[in-house]
This record gives sequence, C-alpha cells and structure tokens, in this order.
Amino acid sequence: MIITSKTFSDIMSTWKIVQRRCYDLLSHKYSLLVILIAFTCIFIGIIHFGEVWIAWSKEKYKAVFHSFNDNILGISFQNKLCQHVPIDVVYTWVNGSDPAFLKNLQRYVSRNDINAATPRFSDKDELRYSLRSIEMYAPWVRHVYIVTNGQIPNWLDMDNPRMTLTKHDDIFLDPADLPTFSSPAIESHIHRIPGLSDKFLYFNDDVMLGAEIWPEDFITQAGGQKIYQAWWVPDCSEICPWAWVGDGACDPACNTTLCEFDGGDCDVTPMTTDSEPLKEESDYPYKFLQDTQLKNQDAMRILNILKNRSNILTAMTSIGSLVQRSLKSNESNVWKTDTNIFHNKEIDRKFDRVENKNMTLNRQKTQIDTTEESIISNILQMNKIGAFNRTERRVQLRPRLNDDIINLVHVNNTGKLYKLKYNDQWKRKVRQLDTYAESLLYVNRIYNAAYGFERRKVPAHMPHLLDKRIVREMQKKFHSEFKKTSSHKLRSSEDMQYAFSYFYFLSSERRNVSVAEIFDMFDTDKSGTWSDREIRTLLSRLYILPLDYSLVLEFENIITNCSRNVIITETPEPPIGERYLDSTLPIVSRELILKCESIAKKIQSRFGKCRRYQYEIIKAGKNEIFEMLISNISLTVQLLDEIRREPKKFICLNDDMDPHRPSENEIVRALLSDFYRSLYPLRSSFELPAQYRNRFSHRQELFEWRTNRAKARNLLLVLIVILLLLTLYHLFYHQVRRFLRIRSLPAFLV
Repeated sequence: MIITSKTFSDIMSTWKIVQRRCYDLLSHKYSLLVILIAFTCIFIGIIHFGEVWIAWSKEKYKAVFHSFNDNILGISFQNKLCQHVPIDVVYTWVNGSDPAFLKNLQRYVSRNDINAATPRFSDKDELRYSLRSIEMYAPWVRHVYIVTNGQIPNWLDMDNPRMTLTKHDDIFLDPADLPTFSSPAIESHIHRIPGLSDKFLYFNDDVMLGAEIWPEDFITQAGGQKIYQAWWVPDCSEICPWAWVGDGACDPACNTTLCEFDGGDCDVTPMTTDSEPLKEESDYPYKFLQDTQLKNQDAMRILNILKNRSNILTAMTSIGSLVQRSLKSNESNVWKTDTNIFHNKEIDRKFDRVENKNMTLNRQKTQIDTTEESIISNILQMNKIGAFNRTERRVQLRPRLNDDIINLVHVNNTGKLYKLKYNDQWKRKVRQLDTYAESLLYVNRIYNAAYGFERRKVPAHMPHLLDKRIVREMQKKFHSEFKKTSSHKLRSSEDMQYAFSYFYFLSSERRNVSVAEIFDMFDTDKSGTWSDREIRTLLSRLYILPLDYSLVLEFENIITNCSRNVIITETPEPPIGERYLDSTLPIVSRELILKCESIAKKIQSRFGKCRRYQYEIIKAGKNEIFEMLISNISLTVQLLDEIRREPKKFICLNDDMDPHRPSENEIVRALLSDFYRSLYPLRSSFELPAQYRNRFSHRQELFEWRTNRAKARNLLLVLIVILLLLTLYHLFYHQVRRFLRIRSLPAFLV
C-alpha cells in the first residue's frame, strides 16, 4: 500500500512538472506558432506516409486493389475473369460524308477510284451500337481507342476518360503516306497507338457483340491464341482449285503466275537412266512431256488415248505403235500443246477409283504404266529435256505458262469443281479479282515463298486479338511489303491483309530447338540422365508404331558405341530404379547425347523445329455470323429476324446493296437502324446525352478550341491574382508600412 501511494505520488509530480514546462513554453512569444507548424508537419507526414503505403500496397496487392476493376465500367470482375490481362479495344472509323474528307479524296484519288471506293466510306452509325455492345457484353475492356483521320462522331463524348480518339498522324511513321483512305494501310500502324495495351482487340466498326465474351474466347494459357478460320482463300483460277496445286501432278490450267506454276508440279525433273526405273507418282504422264517446241501430232494422239482409256488393251497397242513411229522418225520432234490433249483431272480421278475396285483392271493398268514409263523415258531422252537444270527448264518452259488467266472474286464454299464450257476456256480472260481477294492471294504467294506451299483459310469476320510484339516481328520480317501497304492511298491488290497476315505469321513461324532442350524435354524426372522408360518414350515418338525391335537395338548400339568412343568429363549418378534389371545401356547423360553425333542429328531432325507461338485452330461458324446486306427488303427482314432469334457472339453485317436501287436501300438502312436499336437500346457511357451534339467535327478544331480556352483561363487567373494582391495591399497598407518602418534608437549620453 505504501509502495502504491509512493508510485502514484511520483506520477503526479512528474505530470505537474510537464504541465509547468508546457506553460513556460506557451508563455514565449512564438511558441504557439512553432507548435502549430510542428503539428502541421506531423499531419502532412502521416498523410504522405499513408499515400506511400497505399501506393505500395496497390502495387504489391494489385489483384485485390486495382486490376479487376480497371475497365470501362470501373467495377470488379474478379469473380468472372480467370486471369487478368489488360486488354484495350481499337476501332478504325471514317465519316464518308464529311466535306473535308471528300475534298481530300478528290485531291489525292482519281475519279474512277473514287466512284468505286465511295460506298465503303458510308457511315450508318455502326460505331455507336458497337460501343454499346462492348459495354453490354465486354465491360472488362480497359480502354477504347478510335483511330480516325481526325474526324469526330457528333455523338461521341470526348471527355470520357476511358476513350481516346487517335489521329493517323499519331501512328504513321512516314508523314508522306498521309492522307490515306486505305484500311489496310491504317491497320498496319494501329499497334503504335500511344498507351495501347500489349494485347488488344481490333474491331471493325460494323462488328457487334451479341452475347457475353471473355478473354478466354480469344486466348488461353493452355492452348494459346485461338484462330477462327472461315472459308478457303479464293482459287487462283476459275478452273484451277487450290486442291490441284502442289498435288504432285502437272495441271496446265494451274501452270500460271497466279497459281504459282502449279506449286512446282510442272517443273521437269532430271530423267533417270535406262537402268533406273522411272517411278510415276500420278496418272498424268503428260507432266513429263514438256518440250519447248511440241509440234508432233503423234504426241497429241498418245495423250488423247491416255485421256479416254476406254479400252485398255487397245490403248496399250495403239500407244506402242505410235511411239515406235515417233522414235524411228529422224525429223526434229516438236510437239504442240493444246487443251484438247489434256484430260480432265476429275474424270481421271473417278477412273482411278473405278480401277481400284477391280483387281483385273489394276493388273492391266500396271502393265500399261510400265509400258508408258519406258515410252516417255525414251521420248524425253530423245528430246534431251532432262539435261536442263531447274532455271534453264523454267526459261525453256516460259512460253507455255498461261499467265493470261485472271482470277475472279469468287469463294466456292461448296468445294465443287468448275467444268470447262469450251476447250480453250483456261486460256481466256474470263474473270477479274476484286481488291480484297487479290490481296489475299498476294499475301498467300508471299507466305508460300517464305514458309512453303499451304492451303490457307481466311480468318473469320470478328474481333481479332493481336499482340504488339508479334505484330512488330511480323512487320520486321516483311518490312518492304508492309511499307508498300502503308504507302497506298486506297485498297490495293498488293496490300498485306492485316488479320490474314498476322494469324498465318503466328501459325507458320518456327524456332530451332537445341539438342540440349530436346534432352531436357524427355528427361521428365530431371535427373540429368535418360532412364530406360524415357528412352522408350523417345523411340515411340521417333519411329512409326508399332516399334520394330531392330530399331530399338540399333538405337541402343549407337548409344553404346558413342559411350566407348567419346570422352565424358562428368557422369551424373542416376537415381535408384532408373534402369531395368536386364538393361545393358550405359548412363545416358546430356553430355553423351550432345557428343554422339548420329543420335543428335536423328533427334534434331525429328524434334529440331517447334512452334514459335502457341495457338489452336477453331472452325468458324458457331460463334459468329457474317452476312451481306442486299437491296432485297424481304430477305433483309428475314435475315435480321433470324439474328434476333439467336444472336451469336460476333455479328458482322456488310453493305452489298445495289447503288441503282436507292429507294430500297433507304428502307434497308432504316431496317438496319431499327435492328441495332432493338438489340442495343441503352445509351453507353461513350455517348453524349441525346440532346447534345459535338460542336466540332474534327479533332484539330477541338484541340485549337481547347488551347484557346486554356489560354483564356490562364489569363483570367493571372488577372484575379493581381486583383487580389492589389486589394490586400490597399487593405493592409498602413500595417505594412508600420511593419517595414526602421526605427532609430536615441543615443544615450554616458
């Protein structure tokens, strides 16, 4: 009790001393000011510390604080997004009725091109409804960029912080390419938009969303980029489908520049000697009959007999007698080429299917093929075509190339083959491509040269997810082609079609895999050595199944011999149980495989190339709809009702109306506007209220107005500050003079 009372007394005494010192401090003239400043500094320090801590916390715990609500609506989608990857949307838009645009168009583009291109620039308010669809079905998008030539839609809210209007001047590297009216030229630069996310969605303004979409519709961690493919690239010729090109048989209709000389099938290969059998891989023996003069009528009769093949035994006898006469002739054998001598490939293939069903005819066909091989070999040796190398053969065969075939804008989704209405139809200029189809074939030829011949499909009409890094690498590899595309004023047949180029670059690029990487790929237990089980896995992927025991023994013998002949600096100890009890293999380490040249070459030839980018092919049609609007009102109503009944995720309606039917076109446009309003009735945050319109139609005018407004505001602020200073001066004039007065102290006489 005494100790407690003493402690309490000490505390009270201390408290009294503190109070006394505080009173002493406050009694000074400037003590209160010092204390006020101290508390202010402490308060500011606490606030600053809190801001730093919050910023650090947001950076450290970004998934909790910020990432999932960084979108156009500002709400969190953490419960719905499987992964957070910032994704922006890019639109390209133009108002074709703008007077300034039309003036530039007339200045830089010829009148004929203007008449052809003007319908493509018409604006039917698709951008407004497309933005509404994004807000309805893809609100997780972070930001929207609209690329224009400076035009501003009159309904667009330019003060929306989630929208940026970008001008062509902001993204084009070469100012000489501007102005441009070519969408491929503009698309080739959209990845240069300042502030754009690494992965972004590219929308055409006529593409709408009809259901919820998520990033997983475009890319996944397991499968990589999803590529939606629609129809095949248009055939290079009306009578030469791509299925005929590069199929191993020379087709004269495909032996053109546009068809890439039948994918090389019409190149004459060096002939074998008499002691070497001539192996023909198809039923087109005329592919060996490629002399530059071709005037012998007997050759025409030979090929006509091969074409008909109605009587096999008669054909064999006739061909033999004809060729004997041809070989005995001393005159220069020059053969004439005409389409009559070339049998129809489809008929020939049907004939082959019938032959495959009849064993007797197969044996007879084999006898004829053997006779034909010897006949053709003798004829070609006589004409010495095999003496030419590849370049010389191309020069010799140049007169036969059918470069006058011009393609037509035609996409044959049914896969039906065209029939020739007349014998020399393949020589005539019967059709012509539109610019889009020509540019697809242009890119297809470039990629065939870069990556090898391949049948390619056109990407579906839908939003495309693009990666800025991949776009830059693609344009670096095809720099001159994209530079040419950027310089075009209007769409051209030599444009690099953006989506088509991007997706086939992504799917065609390969990277080299080192032997060490291949070793690690099969070293699944990461022990540094291959176990017997891992070697078995390697062999199952290296050879055709079922595995032949001799191949296994050969592989094991090579490894054993290598272990005896190469010097291994370090041999890791294999884990227990890695070897079978009866295994005779040495320890197969990475160093052993690297130094064993035969094994290294074998596995590198099989696994030395892999995809550079991960992707998966998706067949289009399930989630998207692409239709062309025509001037037929009843069909348009039916089409729009079908879309209303079952909206797909991606809806694209293109204008293909007849310009000579203006009254019907106006009704169709009204129906289209009503259709959009029925699907997207609510105003989006990107739009001004209904009673407002933008004062300026061009960004430059808006920026000039904003600059002048800022100057006026700054001038007004300066005037207000000067007025306040003058007011304060006049109010406190006497106090200021008294404060600044210098007083002189009287001198005291001592």
